[in-house]
Amino acid sequence: MNLYELMFILSPDLEQDIQEKLLQRLESTITKNSGRIIRVVDMGVKNLAYKIKKKPKGRYFLNYLEGPGSMIYEIERFLRIDENILRFVLFKMEKHVTVEDLEEKPEQSPEEKPEEKPEQSAEEPAEVSSEEKGVEKDAE
Repeated sequence: MNLYELMFILSPDLEQDIQEKLLQRLESTITKNSGRIIRVVDMGVKNLAYKIKKKPKGRYFLNYLEGPGSMIYEIERFLRIDENILRFVLFKMEKHVTVEDLEEKPEQSPEEKPEEKPEQSAEEPAEVSSEEKGVEKDAE
């Protein structure tokens, strides 16, 4: 099975229920083609570099997928057909990336985090003596 990264931009003015239905349809398209979604990241609404379909903003989604190469055609077909998807890009991940790297890691509570050692600051500059100050004033 190959690993893929899919990023797409939805129209920002979509209602929550329409957005959820779209994500469910995408997931069903992937599972029908022997794939699975590893993780979905909703990156929120962001400004676009240029207007797409007269919209200055878009809602970004980042998905990590696992599946055979044959599912890519169906995913791209689904993304092209839906008018609520402004843009998308789909990449095949490199061989050294594993599913464990892509899965969401649980956050550690503050008690579980190892204590950080305070950084040692660089040496403080030596104080300038009054004689040196006088030399500097004379130089001006």
